[in-house]
Amino acid sequence: MKRPLATAVLSFAILPALSSAQILEEVIVTAQKKDESLTSAPVAVAVVSGQQISDFSMFQADELSKLVSGMEVRYEGDANAGVGLRGVGTFQQQSAPARVGTYMDDYYIASQAGFALAAMFDMANVQVLKGPQGTLYGQPSPTGALILTSQDPNFDGVNGHIQGSYTDPQGYNVQGAINIPFTDQLAMRIAVLTDDRESGIENVVLDIDDKRNREGIRAKLLWQPSDTFSAKLGYTYMESENSDTYRILETEDRSLANFNLKADDRIAIADARDEMVSKEDQFGTLHLNWLVGDVEVTWFSGFLDSDAEQIGDQDNTDIPGATIANNTQYGDSMGAVQHELRITGQAGDSWEWTVGGYYQDTESRTDVLVPQHIFGIGVFPFSLDIPIDTEVRALFTHNTISMGPDTELTVGVRFNKFKQDAGNVQSGDFWLGSELLPGGEITDPFFIIENAFTCFDGQEAPCQLGSGYDEDEWTGTIKLSHSFSDELNMYGTLDRGYRPGAANFDTTGIFTPDFNAYGGEDVNSIEIGAKGDLFDGRARYTAAAFYSVYENYQVQVALEAYNTVSGAVETASNPPWANVDEAVQMGFEADFTMMVSENWSFYTGFTYSQVEFTDGDVPCNDPSQPAVGPDNRYNVCSADGEVASAQPELSAVMQSEYVWPQLIAGSDVYISGIWNYKGDIEVPGDTTGRLDSDSYSLFDFYAGLRNDTWSLQAFVKNAFDEDGVLSKRPVGGAYNELTLIAPQTFGITASYNFGM
Repeated sequence: MKRPLATAVLSFAILPALSSAQILEEVIVTAQKKDESLTSAPVAVAVVSGQQISDFSMFQADELSKLVSGMEVRYEGDANAGVGLRGVGTFQQQSAPARVGTYMDDYYIASQAGFALAAMFDMANVQVLKGPQGTLYGQPSPTGALILTSQDPNFDGVNGHIQGSYTDPQGYNVQGAINIPFTDQLAMRIAVLTDDRESGIENVVLDIDDKRNREGIRAKLLWQPSDTFSAKLGYTYMESENSDTYRILETEDRSLANFNLKADDRIAIADARDEMVSKEDQFGTLHLNWLVGDVEVTWFSGFLDSDAEQIGDQDNTDIPGATIANNTQYGDSMGAVQHELRITGQAGDSWEWTVGGYYQDTESRTDVLVPQHIFGIGVFPFSLDIPIDTEVRALFTHNTISMGPDTELTVGVRFNKFKQDAGNVQSGDFWLGSELLPGGEITDPFFIIENAFTCFDGQEAPCQLGSGYDEDEWTGTIKLSHSFSDELNMYGTLDRGYRPGAANFDTTGIFTPDFNAYGGEDVNSIEIGAKGDLFDGRARYTAAAFYSVYENYQVQVALEAYNTVSGAVETASNPPWANVDEAVQMGFEADFTMMVSENWSFYTGFTYSQVEFTDGDVPCNDPSQPAVGPDNRYNVCSADGEVASAQPELSAVMQSEYVWPQLIAGSDVYISGIWNYKGDIEVPGDTTGRLDSDSYSLFDFYAGLRNDTWSLQAFVKNAFDEDGVLSKRPVGGAYNELTLIAPQTFGITASYNFGM
C-alpha cells in the first residue's frame, strides 16, 4: 500500500531529523462511549490532556481555543459563556440548548455552561467532538460537543499534587488534589481551587479594575468491590462573590460620545455596578457499572443546583439608564436532574450493540428588575418573573457492525421528546418625578401610579404570559470506516443533529411586551475524514472535509428598535431570536503532530469553515428601510449569500516544545510556545460593516524546569499584547461593546507532585 503524497513530501523534508525520535504516545478517545484510539475512531475529535492544561497554566476553558483549531470558547462572566466549532456557536444564555453541548463528567450543563467553563482544576482531559452529535449524548446538538472530565480516584497509594500561579495583571490561582485509597476496593479523591485574578479591564468612571474570582472543592468516591462492578460518586461545590463583568467599549460616533475609546484602551465606562454579586453551584454525579456476562450495564445520574444574584448596567455607558438586577435559581430542591441507562453487548463476533434511555428534568426561575428611565417624567421599575420548566426524554441505539477485518459500519438512531413550559409575569408601578442616578439609585417620586404596566390581552396587572414547546425529533448517524494501513484510516459519515426552539423574553422593555417564540433548528451533515500514523509512529495526522445544511437556523437579532415605554428608538441590549430558513456550513480541517527529534515536539492545525445563509430573510439594521416602530419590530434583508455566523472562517494553531533533559540538578529545562490565528469576522444582519473585526495572531511563551516531583515555570501569554476582537455589539449610536482576548499576562507557576 502506497503512502499518501503528503507522507513522501514530509519524509524528504525532515527524515534526517528522525533517527533518534521517539514514538508518539497513543491517544485514547471515548467519543463513541468506548475506548478507541484517536486514529481509528470514525469521528472528528480533538483531545487536550490534563497534563497539557497544567503545563500551559490554563485556568479557565476559554484558553482551550489556543490548542484546538476551529474552536472558540468564551467566558465573559457566567451570563455570556459558550462554545463555537467550525464557525458556528452559541455565546449568550438562552432557554434553548446551545449548538455545542457542554458536558462535565457526563452531565449536560445546558444554560449553565459558565459553571464548567469558568474554572478548570484537577482535569483528566477535554475532548472536542466536531460535527452533529445525534445519538450517544444527553442532548442531540447540531454542531458538536465539549466533553470535560475530571480526575477519578485510583488505588495507586496516597498521591496528589499542588500548583500555585501568580499573574500580572494581578491575580493568583491555587489548586491541588489528594488521592486516598482506604482499602484496595475504596478510594477517595479531593480537589480544591481558589482563583482570583484581574481581567485587565479598567472602569474609569467608577475607578475599578475588573476582577473575577471563584473558589471550589470537588470530592469523588470510588468503590470497586469486584472486577464486574464499580460505583463512583462525585460532588462539587463552587462559589463566586462580587465577580465583575464590565464591558470594554469602543467609540463609534464621537459626536454622541463622552469618551474617545479604542479597543486597546481596554476601558469600561459603566456608571453602575456590573457584577455577579454572588453565585453558588452544587453539582453531583453517580456512575454505576455492572458487567453481567458479556453485557455491560451503565447507569448515570446527576444534578446541578445554581443560585445566582447579578446586577448589571444594561447600556454599559456613563449615561444613567437601565440597570438590570436578577436572581436566577437553576434547579429545584433536588437540582436539575438527569438520568441515563445504557446497556452494551455483542451478538456474535461482528455486531456490537448499545441501547439506552435518557431523562432530564430542569426547573429554573429568574426574577428580573429593570428600572426604565423616562427622562424628565419619571422611572418605571419594570419587573418580570420568568419560570422555565424543561423536560427531555430519549431512547437510543448505537450499533457497530464489522464488515471485514478492516471495515466497520456504525448506525445510531435517537428518538428525542422535548417539552418546555415558559412563563413571564410582567408588572410595575410608575414613579412619577423620580430620576435614575448613576449607580442605579432611584430618587423619591412625587407620586406612584400603581400597576402602570398595561396588559395587552385584557388582563389586569400583573400580566401573565406563557408559551409551551412540545416537539418530537429523530436524530442519528451512519458511519462507514476502513483501515487501509496504519498510515491511512478513512471514514465517511452522515449525521443529523437538532436543538429545540424556545420562548423569547424581551426583558429590556424595548419591544411591545410580548411572549413570542422561535422554532427548532436541525442540521444534516456529510463528512469525509482521514487519519493515520506516519514515520513508524513518530507522527500523526487527522483531516476532514464537511458540508452541513441547517434548517430554521436560529439567529439573534442585533438591531435598534422602538421602545414602547420611552417612545424612542434604542439599541436592543437583549434582543430576541429569530429563525432563518436555511444556512450552509462547509469547510476543511487538518492537524499534524510530530516528534521531530527525541527532544523536540511539534503540532499544528487549521480549520477553514464558511457559514452562509442560502435561503430566507435575516433581521438587519438597514437605514434605507422604514423606521422601526410599534408595528415594525425590526427590518429584514434578504439572507441569500450573507454570512450566517459571527465567527472567523479561518483559524490556525501551532505549538512546539524543546527539552534539554537533566540539564540542571537532574531536572529537564524546556521552552515552548503557542501561536494562534483567527481570521476576519463579519456579523449577520450588519449592513454597514460597523461590527466587522480584523484578524489577529496570538503568541504565548513558556520556559521552566521540571522533573517527576516538581516544576517551576515562567510564562507570558499574549506576548505582543494583541487586541484581538472576538465580538462586537452595538450600544446606542455612540459605542460598540467588545469582547477581547485576554491582555498580555506575565506569570509564574510552581507545582509539586507527591506519592508518585
